[in-house]
Amino acid sequence: MKRSKIRAALVATALASAAAMCSSTAALAADQYRVELTNLRSGLKADVIWASQAAYQGVFLWPNNTSASQEFDLLDSGNGYFRIRARHSGQCLMLDWRSGYYTNGTRVIQYPYCASGYAPAEWRKGWVGSGNQCSGAVCSTTGTSYPVLINRATGRCLDADNGAGGSPRAQALLQQWDCIRTFNDWNAGNQLFGIGGAYW
Repeated sequence: MKRSKIRAALVATALASAAAMCSSTAALAADQYRVELTNLRSGLKADVIWASQAAYQGVFLWPNNTSASQEFDLLDSGNGYFRIRARHSGQCLMLDWRSGYYTNGTRVIQYPYCASGYAPAEWRKGWVGSGNQCSGAVCSTTGTSYPVLINRATGRCLDADNGAGGSPRAQALLQQWDCIRTFNDWNAGNQLFGIGGAYW
């Protein structure tokens, strides 16, 4: 009797371990490596400024130069969220928390802390349309093809600092801002980001 109980316990443990390995593999399968984040209006790449490896360094838009500071790993955090890790430094892109609050214009910086569960460093894809497709709000479906990146902590979008609208310029700093509602908004060009030169 004891042996059968022990055997059952061992089988249960083995099954639990296998399940854990499968779920771990599934999480890793969602990771994406060596991607470039491209502003779709300007064609400029997200780039850690001057390829710095220092913590707190900001991120701006820069022409494609095949630098590792323009390459990122997207690390799955579950529920559609992911972290953006710079390949040249191993640090994650997150909202700068040092002011103690997050507002429109809070800069995006790199920082060594990269663990899952820290909301200011987690992002998800959102989608906007022409206005009537999304009831005037940022969509979470893939029914339209204009992508934005939404921060988990604030619900605001990744944005290039460009008060003029249109195509953001080289060296426009990345920040967060209230999400656009349609791709026709005056500042839509600041928030449309894809992988490489394509949509997600």
